[in-house]
Amino acid sequence: MRLPVIAAGISCIVSLPFQALQAKIEDITISLPNTESAYSGRLFVVFTKNTQKDPRLSIGDEVAPADASPFFAVDVNNWSGEAIEFEPSAGFPLQSISQLEQGEWQVQALLDQNNVLSDLNSPGNYYSLTQTLQISTNPSSLNLSLTENVEDETLPNDTAILKYVRIKSDLLSEFYGKDIYLRASVLLPPNHAEGSNERYPVLYQVAGLNGRFTRSQRLLDDSEFMDYWEDASTPPAVIVFLDGESPYGDSYQMNSAVSGPYANANFFELFPYLAEHFPIDDVPTSRFVTGCSTGGWVSMALQILYPDYFNGAYSLSPDSPSFRAFQLVNLYEDDNAFLSASGMTRPSARSTNGDPRFSIADEVRMEAAMGSGGSYVTSGKQWGAWNAVYGQPDDQGNPIPIWNQQTGEINPAVVASWLPWDLDFYVRENWSSIGSDLTGKLKFWMGDMDNYYLTNGLRFLEETLNVMEAPASNTQFNWLPNHGHCGFGTRVHYIDVLNDLAIRAAKR
Repeated sequence: MRLPVIAAGISCIVSLPFQALQAKIEDITISLPNTESAYSGRLFVVFTKNTQKDPRLSIGDEVAPADASPFFAVDVNNWSGEAIEFEPSAGFPLQSISQLEQGEWQVQALLDQNNVLSDLNSPGNYYSLTQTLQISTNPSSLNLSLTENVEDETLPNDTAILKYVRIKSDLLSEFYGKDIYLRASVLLPPNHAEGSNERYPVLYQVAGLNGRFTRSQRLLDDSEFMDYWEDASTPPAVIVFLDGESPYGDSYQMNSAVSGPYANANFFELFPYLAEHFPIDDVPTSRFVTGCSTGGWVSMALQILYPDYFNGAYSLSPDSPSFRAFQLVNLYEDDNAFLSASGMTRPSARSTNGDPRFSIADEVRMEAAMGSGGSYVTSGKQWGAWNAVYGQPDDQGNPIPIWNQQTGEINPAVVASWLPWDLDFYVRENWSSIGSDLTGKLKFWMGDMDNYYLTNGLRFLEETLNVMEAPASNTQFNWLPNHGHCGFGTRVHYIDVLNDLAIRAAKR
């Protein structure tokens, strides 16, 4: 009996130079047993040579085509779990399962049905046990059963100085029509006495793309930081680690027409809750924000857009503040994101010595294979998150793409709708009203060989801020020669920042 088929919407198969060596997989059958429900989501099958971790953890973790673990995907709707023949609508870096090279592969299937968290390995998602498959020119078949599921979320155990928080956001729940939670971890001064009325400056730490609130644990394992933190001469402060997750990937902690009111959820729900339960001096002169990469942009944006709420932003390797240099794309002048005016393929990442690693087209193609509906804007990855934060919703509530995912052609109407998120433009247009609250509050660190071509965008903002008058911006830019993206070390990321904010907080 022929199994039901989940068919591809668009199929694109590239001819291989050695057709005789093509792998032959006659069929892949997937089932979800022992279920009485119908499931909708995106169904993945991933192949990897790595035997050290579950293959499902490799989906989308490497963009460079030569290094990526091949995965294939298709949407399923109201699937009751019966055995189906897997016919993918998209794949990365390969476009067809038949392009897999011969040899031994670790294979796993995953059903992403969690529409609250963008991580493919979020609670409630189902996956199969890993199987070893020997691929050759002889026909082979594969049966994968989704017998496992990702466990429900549990907060890590608190320690004496590190606490974990999860609260429901009424604002975000109303926006999405489902329960949405905010999460954070809180690092306390080591000598704070429980029950004491003493309050301390607070540093809100924002992660890189999709970074979770549990990253704070790494600081407890950092001997350089802990030696500083526990030293009696260290000015006490509270560090709050914000969570990056949202239904569309990183929320960027902003109020977005697509991603929802995350800034308001922080200001009116999470931050007051934290101030009530922890020794935070919740006044503008004692609030600071920092982060690298995505967190660098967020810290910069929060200080610029809410200049009287925070007393300082420490921004490291931020995403570009200017759409004149959206990585290497000038959204206002370029016609195509994938190709330069001279017809060269635009890279999206490079090594610190300048060697390109992968292109924007590669990255968008990977995200399109991951995203529901085969769209990169729903992938929860980098370009998808930017579209969700900066963009306007379509009829389904998803972001209208800034460019065509097949061709890279830029949509000028969407560019115009993104203008409020061009921070360089915002500063130039609004300095007369924000300058007095912003002067002296911004500090930047950037490597001049940033791995994601973010240097140019910050140069534009530097030019803008350097000519601001009445008042002068008094912004500090630290350019690190021959340095890449983030990775400035514990001293720059935390120790220098904490020492500086202690001085600023004491001046009130």
